[in-house]
Amino acid sequence: MADPAVDTHAVDAAHGADAAHGAADAAHGAAAGAHGGEHAATFPPFDLALFSSQIIWFAITFGALYFIVSKFIIPTIGGVLAKRAGALKSDLDAAALKSAKAEEARAAMEKATAKARADARATVDAARAEVVAKLTAEQEQAEARLAERIGAAEAKVNASRATALAEVPGVADALARDIAAKLVPANA
Repeated sequence: MADPAVDTHAVDAAHGADAAHGAADAAHGAAAGAHGGEHAATFPPFDLALFSSQIIWFAITFGALYFIVSKFIIPTIGGVLAKRAGALKSDLDAAALKSAKAEEARAAMEKATAKARADARATVDAARAEVVAKLTAEQEQAEARLAERIGAAEAKVNASRATALAEVPGVADALARDIAAKLVPANA
């Protein structure tokens, strides 16, 4: 940046030149008005008499804007972008970490579910085996009781048969006498 004293003189000179040009333009405009408006004033940016002061003000304005933008706005935007990039990176890292934890939790849950299913299957199989064993034992006991009853019933039937067979000759003899008595008259 240039010396401030030099810049102040340049600005004062530019203001003096602008004032002189302004007076000349006013005189020129008055002269044009006196001639009945036949000759209009030129557009100020295209007026060659004002060109040097416009260049100086353009350079001063451009320099001031460049200084403001480069010293204040760009660093602020850069800081915001860096902060945003850091926030995005930390958010992405946190999301990746949470995703990994969720995957681990899902795997642990699947493992626990498989273990619970295996335990449940083992419990059901053990209960089934216990029930089958009880039923088998009860069935064997029932079959033994039935065999005893059948044996007792067969013994009873055999005893009744033996008794009945023992009585058959006496009953047959009595029956034969009754038949003979009916066939042969008692007086004959």
